[in-house]
Amino acid sequence: MAWTSYQKFLALLMVVTGSVNTIATKWADKLQSKNSEGKVVEFNHPFLQACSMFLGELSCLILFKILVCTGRQSNRTDDKDNQTLNSGSFNPLIFLAPALCDLTATSTMYVGLNLTYASSFQMLRGAVIVFTGLLSVAFLDKHMKRYEWLGIFIVIVGLICVGLSDVINPDASSNLSQNSIITGDLLIVMAQIIVATQMVVEEKFITKHNVPPLLGVGWEGLFGFVTLCILLVPMYYIKVGNSVFNNPGGRLEDAGGKPQISNNWGFPGIIGTVVSIAFFNFAGF
Repeated sequence: MAWTSYQKFLALLMVVTGSVNTIATKWADKLQSKNSEGKVVEFNHPFLQACSMFLGELSCLILFKILVCTGRQSNRTDDKDNQTLNSGSFNPLIFLAPALCDLTATSTMYVGLNLTYASSFQMLRGAVIVFTGLLSVAFLDKHMKRYEWLGIFIVIVGLICVGLSDVINPDASSNLSQNSIITGDLLIVMAQIIVATQMVVEEKFITKHNVPPLLGVGWEGLFGFVTLCILLVPMYYIKVGNSVFNNPGGRLEDAGGKPQISNNWGFPGIIGTVVSIAFFNFAGF
């Protein structure tokens, strides 16, 4: 079946906004400013960055409600029953499981991004194709064609090349150690298993409700944002040392991220993460 112009536009939108999101996030990681202790350190706050990502997704829910109120977005599905979305045709809790998958995967990937290169991060995310294909066969009873298996094999070869390149020929200009790069690459690949699980769950339990993309992304953003904000409290008391995040007291996550944002003019660029992830998830959904 040939792609429509709209589908081609969505595919292009995913590539562009996904790249912008990676660059914006890595840029923030490299910026330096004073933390809550007055020390000038890099902005290594993957969990706060994950919060900003969910904030971007949550903005889709706000936009959807605005469009409904202005009459530019129908609040009905286009199935034969024409069920009203806002009157309980589906339970919003169906988005909780995908949101938790998104939360876990994004936090893990952002930790990995701190430890490796942005280019490797973007390419290793392609592993989601492999895991989504395998999980679709196992849980969605999909039957993959030979050329699809060939595509998965080519992706695996590409992933191996990326991993070996990071180990054999690291960037001499970076201050990343070989162990850091390997750990970061592995975390990113493992996170793709969770992303693939999220996609399978969405296809099995959500697509049958024919939820508008803005509404679906918005609900996932709401559940993810609230859950992660709650988790930031115990993260403050978990000590992991200063080898990875440079947080005061060696904390897993620290409110020191807030003064770091306000103490460096470049951190408003984090808005690029919020905006790009909103469009990325809209296109992906």
